[in-house]
Amino acid sequence: MAPTHVKVAIRNAVVFDGYRMQIGKTIAFQDGFIVSDATDAGTVIDAHGAFLLPGLIDCHAHVHGAEDLAAMARHGVTTCLDMGTKDLAVLQALRGGAGICDIRSAGIPAMPAGSRHTSKPGFPRRLIVAAPGDAKGFIADRIADGADYIKVMIEHEGPTQDTVNALAAEARSRQRKIIAHATTSDAVEKAVEAMVDVITHVPQDRALSDDAVSKMKASGTVVVPTLVKMLATAAGDPTVDYANSKASATSMKEAGVPLLAGTDANKHASGVGKISYGDSMFKELELLVEAGLSPLEAIQSATALPASFFGLQDRGVIESGKRADLILLSANPLEAISSMSSVQRVWCGGVPVESIGATT
Repeated sequence: MAPTHVKVAIRNAVVFDGYRMQIGKTIAFQDGFIVSDATDAGTVIDAHGAFLLPGLIDCHAHVHGAEDLAAMARHGVTTCLDMGTKDLAVLQALRGGAGICDIRSAGIPAMPAGSRHTSKPGFPRRLIVAAPGDAKGFIADRIADGADYIKVMIEHEGPTQDTVNALAAEARSRQRKIIAHATTSDAVEKAVEAMVDVITHVPQDRALSDDAVSKMKASGTVVVPTLVKMLATAAGDPTVDYANSKASATSMKEAGVPLLAGTDANKHASGVGKISYGDSMFKELELLVEAGLSPLEAIQSATALPASFFGLQDRGVIESGKRADLILLSANPLEAISSMSSVQRVWCGGVPVESIGATT
């Protein structure tokens, strides 16, 4: 279904535009974008008592097909940042699809030699980043593939500090953000030393040191904690503790390190690490609030903030000229973040989606 040429006006809702609540404001959209003039609307929706928000942005997921994007959209997630796929062409073909979650992707992450991924028989040598000299070619290949940003997996096996530094420097020289996967405190410290743009996950082995958090703040690092993933994996691994992840998120929030909402949703993950698409975002926002964010800050971590940070200037807020990515809730999420699950309606680029709370 394509965006309707008919102007749609949503009246009498309480509107959270990405910054503040406004009572009784009318929001109109046409041809997939929000418009300033609500007169002569062909379709009028009376949303009295409901709450209208920008569509949500999941800053960490692994998407395998259109059905995953559709599941996200049903829950109000209208943009997804994929953090690793071997099938980038498949995801690129889904970009901008009508009525489903829009997508950006890192393509294949940079991985060290000897990791559980690169040790598999037949793994292509050209995808292994074993030394600083491999960084330039790896990033050139990812950009040629069409990757929107670069991801590096920092694991026990590597890469070395010099290699991570080289990847970060080369990504910056090619105007791409670099994102580091880091689930241990040592990996985070390596990412901070390289001054990566984004760290995804938070340590489970021990809480971040004050020094590491201070360096993050000073270098402008942004973090996607994926607390819902950390909670799930800790439940199945007695050697790690979710309390460390929560404490790290709290200390980063208190220090002013920007936190963005991401779930690590992936239907191909094994065991307790399998995170569902869409509804996991509701849990992530609740966990962020438990870690110290206000409900307003949690919502911004999934709307205005990631849109701004990742250069998605056409979304993340409700303003004239922005994409009509919208979700309508039956309850106020600023009073209780759990109300984010009270989804009544969703629009992706102006196209109505059969949401989890659809009644018509």
